[in-house]
Amino acid sequence: MTEIVFTRGVPPPEAFPTQQLAECFTAGLSGDTAVVLQYGQQQGYLPLRREIAREYGVTEAEVLIGNGSLHLQDLVSAYLIRPGAVVYTEQPSYDRAITTFRRRGARVVGLPLESDGISVDALEAALKKEVPAFLYLVPDFQNPAGATLSREKRQRVVELATRHGFYVIEDVPYRKLRYAGEEHPLLRAFDPTRILTMSSFSKLLSPGLRVGFMIGPADLVKGLTKLGEDTYLSPVLPSQAAVAEYLKRGWLQPNIDRLKTLYKPRWQALADAVRSKLSGAQAFIPDGGFFVSVILPESAHTHDLVGRAKAKGLVLTPGAPFFADPHDGGEIPSERFVRLPFCAVTPEQLTEGVSRLAQLL
Repeated sequence: MTEIVFTRGVPPPEAFPTQQLAECFTAGLSGDTAVVLQYGQQQGYLPLRREIAREYGVTEAEVLIGNGSLHLQDLVSAYLIRPGAVVYTEQPSYDRAITTFRRRGARVVGLPLESDGISVDALEAALKKEVPAFLYLVPDFQNPAGATLSREKRQRVVELATRHGFYVIEDVPYRKLRYAGEEHPLLRAFDPTRILTMSSFSKLLSPGLRVGFMIGPADLVKGLTKLGEDTYLSPVLPSQAAVAEYLKRGWLQPNIDRLKTLYKPRWQALADAVRSKLSGAQAFIPDGGFFVSVILPESAHTHDLVGRAKAKGLVLTPGAPFFADPHDGGEIPSERFVRLPFCAVTPEQLTEGVSRLAQLL
C-alpha cells in the first residue's frame, strides 16, 4: 500500500525552478562578490530590498530581509514581547508561530476563526480586557484552516490596531497562489502605521533558500536590524542575491503562473474528494494556497485518528498543536480538526487519501 502524506505544506520537487536558480546564484556570486561573500548588509541585500520596496510602494528603510518569515516573527517577538504580555492569534493558527511566541514569553490567546477569517467581535471583546503586544494573522488562505479574511474584517482589524496601538502581523506567504476568485487588499492598504507585512519566497521559489521579508515602520525595522545583527551578525547574502537576480530578470510571475498550473488540479481534486466523500464534515475550501481543512462531524470516530490512519498508510497531522488552547476551540474543536495539504500530493493520491480517511471515520 502506497503511503499518502497529509502533513507538511511543502512544494514538491517538480515545483522548483532549479536551472533558473542555478543561473541566478552564479550571476549573484560573480556579479557582486565583494558584498555577497562578506559580512554586512544587516538589513538585507540592498538590491533585493529595492525590488521588494518597489513592488510594495515603500522605502528601502521599511524593508527587512530575514531567513524566512518565521525567523522574522521570532525577531519581532524578541523585540516586542515583554514579561506577561499577550499575543492574539486566530484559533486555529500556524503551530510554529504559536510555539515561537510562547518561547519568547508571550501568553498566546486564540480567538475564534470563522469562514471569513478571525472573529472581529471576539477581538473587540478581548481588547476591552487586554491590549496585545501584537495580533498574528494569516489573512490569505490561512494556515492551517484555509480561510481568507474578508475585506470588511481587514478594515475593522486595522481600525482597532490604530485605535488601541498594537501591531498586526499579516503573514502572507500563500497570497500569490490564488486559483479562483478575486484578491482582497493587504491590511496595510487601509493604514500601514501598525501593520507588519511578512512573506517569503519559500512557496514561490524554494523553502531551502530561506529568504523572507518584512515591511514595517522604518523605526521598528531599524531596531529589529540591530537585534538581528547582535544575534547572527549578518544575513545569508548568497541566497538573497540569487532571489534579487531572479526578480530582476522578471522570472517570478511566470514561475507563479507555472505553479498555479501545477497546483490547481490538485486543489480541485482535493476539494471534490472532500465534498463527495466526507459527508457531514464542514469543509474550508479556499480559493488558493496549500491547504484544505475539515471539521469532522460529532458522530465521526476520531479516537486515535492519527494512529489508526498511519496503520492504513495515511499520515495525518494532529489538530491540537494548531490551537493556542486545544480545549477551547470554540466552533472548531481541535479533536475534530484535520488539515489536508495538497500541493505535494498528486490528484490520484488526494482522492485515495480522502477515501481512506472516510473509511476510518
